[in-house]
Amino acid sequence: MNRIIAYYKRIILGICFVLEVIAAISLIGMFLVVFYNVIMRYFFHNSPGWAEELARQFMVLFAFIGVALGVRDKLHIALTIFAERALRKLLLPVEILVKFLILILGILMSSFMGPYFTILKHNRLPGTGIPVGYTYVIPTLVGVLISLIAIYQIYDHIKYGTDEQQKILKETAPREGM
Repeated sequence: MNRIIAYYKRIILGICFVLEVIAAISLIGMFLVVFYNVIMRYFFHNSPGWAEELARQFMVLFAFIGVALGVRDKLHIALTIFAERALRKLLLPVEILVKFLILILGILMSSFMGPYFTILKHNRLPGTGIPVGYTYVIPTLVGVLISLIAIYQIYDHIKYGTDEQQKILKETAPREGM
């Protein structure tokens, strides 16, 4: 079972690495498009109609990938201050509940965003001609990825304890390759 989970984590982390590269390319693309738009608008008084639409598409891509990577790195807002101070024994169930809610969020995100692709795939953005439905593909895929990440985080909580306990285990574990 541990091998399967390790392989599962490796696949998810590989997908996250690819998404990091896509997010970096998206950020660079957004910068270049906005920079081009500014130069054209203020120096040549001729702003291209496609620039704002393309920059928005890059921003949507970047933002949703950032959400998935934030869930992977546990950068979301954690409201466990009360549980950490007053209810030490309830900290693990609270963390599992939070991960379970994140799992539900990913499922809802993918199930509610997915139909918009099929509904809006024939509508096109006026400046670029990109089908409007494509805007909803990334949130759908990110919802699936968030769910997959939450599943292995729930497993880690059940097997290894709270986030703090996992961090201690990781720091004290012997390093591979040394």
